[in-house]
Amino acid sequence: MTNDALHLLLLYAFTDLIACLTPGPAVLAVTSHALAGSRRGAVGAIAGINAGNLVWFALAGAGLSAVVAAFPNVFAVLRWIGIAYLLWIGVQAWRQSDEALALRPTQGKAGFRRGLLSAAAVQLSNPKALLFFTVILPPFLNPAAPILPQVASLAAIGVTIEASVLAIYALLAWRLGRYAASRTTNRAVNRTSGGLLILAAFGLAATGKLKA
Repeated sequence: MTNDALHLLLLYAFTDLIACLTPGPAVLAVTSHALAGSRRGAVGAIAGINAGNLVWFALAGAGLSAVVAAFPNVFAVLRWIGIAYLLWIGVQAWRQSDEALALRPTQGKAGFRRGLLSAAAVQLSNPKALLFFTVILPPFLNPAAPILPQVASLAAIGVTIEASVLAIYALLAWRLGRYAASRTTNRAVNRTSGGLLILAAFGLAATGKLKA
């Protein structure tokens, strides 16, 4: 593995970690089951979110491979669009620092299957997930190298980080209930994640054009 490839993987891991820590539909899908006292439902939801992620990774990998093969110059444009979007979501997270995370328990305890199916539906229908996988991935890929192996590496990192972060959120919701959704906690999470996402965007912009 070249230094450039390792640098991109580390940047992606950092960016994905911050994005996963930022409360959103995936967090809500998992914590709602945990708040209701359903550990199986929460585990199923974590599996469902990541099943949806794998579908997005597969679709994004196939699409980006086609783009690089047919329109190599378009990839450079996609890279800067991804950096701009990363900067935008960082600013949005910072601006939403005073909004409390609206965690609500599901009605009754759900089993693993219900948690999995409901969370997978949430992730596959989430417009932010669509943007993330079609716009954010290009900056972390080297168009001069095979795309699919790179996407597979990013998928492995992404699923590992997502599952770990969601498990922590589920445990917090299970143990602390609604304290995990306090305004003070959400403000700290949003401002920290927003600032770090902005930093990641500038870090990507500074990497410049990758060597083959």
